[in-house]
Amino acid sequence: MSATTDRMLGAGVSRVHIVGIAGAGMSGIAAGLLDLDLTVSGSDLRLTPGTERLASRGAHIQHGHDAANVRAADLVVHSAAVPADNVELVEARSRGVVVASRAAIIAELFNASRGIAVAGTHGKSTTSAMIAAVLRATGRDPSFLLGAASPSLDHANGRYRRDSWMVVEADEFDSAFLAYRPDIAVITNLERDHLDYFGTEARMVETFAAFAAGLPADARLIVRGDVAHLRQVADAAPASAEWFGPGKAWDLEAYSADSDGSTVEFRTPHGPLVCRLPLRGRHNAWNALAALMACTLAGVPLPDAARALESFAGVERRLQLRACGGGVRVLEDYAHHPTAVRVTIQAAREFTHRRLWAIYQPLLRSRTLDLLDDFVDAFADADRVTFAEIYSPPGRERGVSASSSLLAARVRHPDARFLPSFDAIADLVAAEAAVGDVILVMGPDSVTPLADRIGAWVCARAAA
Repeated sequence: MSATTDRMLGAGVSRVHIVGIAGAGMSGIAAGLLDLDLTVSGSDLRLTPGTERLASRGAHIQHGHDAANVRAADLVVHSAAVPADNVELVEARSRGVVVASRAAIIAELFNASRGIAVAGTHGKSTTSAMIAAVLRATGRDPSFLLGAASPSLDHANGRYRRDSWMVVEADEFDSAFLAYRPDIAVITNLERDHLDYFGTEARMVETFAAFAAGLPADARLIVRGDVAHLRQVADAAPASAEWFGPGKAWDLEAYSADSDGSTVEFRTPHGPLVCRLPLRGRHNAWNALAALMACTLAGVPLPDAARALESFAGVERRLQLRACGGGVRVLEDYAHHPTAVRVTIQAAREFTHRRLWAIYQPLLRSRTLDLLDDFVDAFADADRVTFAEIYSPPGRERGVSASSSLLAARVRHPDARFLPSFDAIADLVAAEAAVGDVILVMGPDSVTPLADRIGAWVCARAAA
């Protein structure tokens, strides 16, 4: 490990407490620290399947925040969403306990490894999970810190192995990825987002350029070639980029949906490649292409990487089939940006020739307002659209007011409505869903209880 790692995770540290442990990235960090045989505890305002998995491995999970939670800790790690006046952070600082950000702890683990970092507005979780799964399937025993768990990775989103490749989902929020020094970097795309942090699109582009500029001189950079601003970003890198996208040496030649996945024909510098993916959606075909490029740079022969991808089981909450019965399917997805919503609906459409419901809970009032004009046409390919109230993590947004009723009024769709409670939405589905319908539930994991409830109803109806 680096000198910085020795300072934060050295011999004097045996107990680590994580504030906000239910967050997708934070739960992965906790899993990685458990692999280092550290005693891990954590607290959050909510409990999730991820925290249940950590508890089953021996982590001590507290529901809610309390100063007493950190009194035995040698190190406290917190997510960017945790405010500085959180009682646990205040207590830790008052006791002289080292307090580290999520980005700092990831950098310590990642920068001591051969690293692959996946950045971009969309596709980070799926692309990074694909890379980790291919490395694992081809005998390379990788470490990984991801934003979502995958069945292909033992339903884990975090793992740490010394002296192996490490795959990290490099999040741009709070400029976390500027601390990472990858050997291979992937930038899947770039659209305006997180304007509550960056302020302007120009500032966001500058930050991505700073990420590229900070790559080691011998690093390899993989970039989507048809995305505005990414030429400026790639030009900042110390080495030339390898491009994928329409008209590039790595390209998507053909895509067709199958009964249980898709068949994709890629153009590569090594000749055409046909790959049978167990995933739907053109966006996942592009994710797969980026993953193949990264894996070949990591030393995996292209045919071996393609074969491994053909058994990739997807990522939790990414077009995940939650229930199927009585001719009705329930899917769940994390989509929260207008582009992600649009392509997820298009992919879900491949599951049915009948009616597609899009049920959406926005993440953040600020994002809803900042991207309101982009949401207007994002739901066009759904037959029915229902909005749940916006989810805003406690303490994250102060002084920002907005409601999903605004979205329902603004989107261009003949059947869009806002219902203020999950009960009302579940009752609507139970009253009106019909054979052949696909019900797509989208948003942060705060909407998972609604997907659970609709899925249970589908299964109960099928069994009746």
